[in-house]
Amino acid sequence: SGTSFLVSDQSRFAKEVLPQYFKHSNMASFVRQLNMYGFRKVVSIEQGGLLRPERDHVEFQHPSFVRGREQLLERVRRKVPALRSDDGRWRP
Repeated sequence: SGTSFLVSDQSRFAKEVLPQYFKHSNMASFVRQLNMYGFRKVVSIEQGGLLRPERDHVEFQHPSFVRGREQLLERVRRKVPALRSDDGRWRP
């Protein structure tokens, strides 16, 4: 539907695609980067336990990552970590 992207072979993706764009070929590091930019793993009914999922497939989505809506990409930004104030409390 153009609202997510699917990695169907994680090991091949890590070996062939990641090194072209990153200094690593580690899928876990890529997923961590996606999370920092607000992407979330799509959990389908199959992955929730009702049916057996494809083990090597993983799907990610972000509300501003939509096929044909390039203008939304400027909203995909790295999250800013929370900071502690002088009184020791966390603030956004």
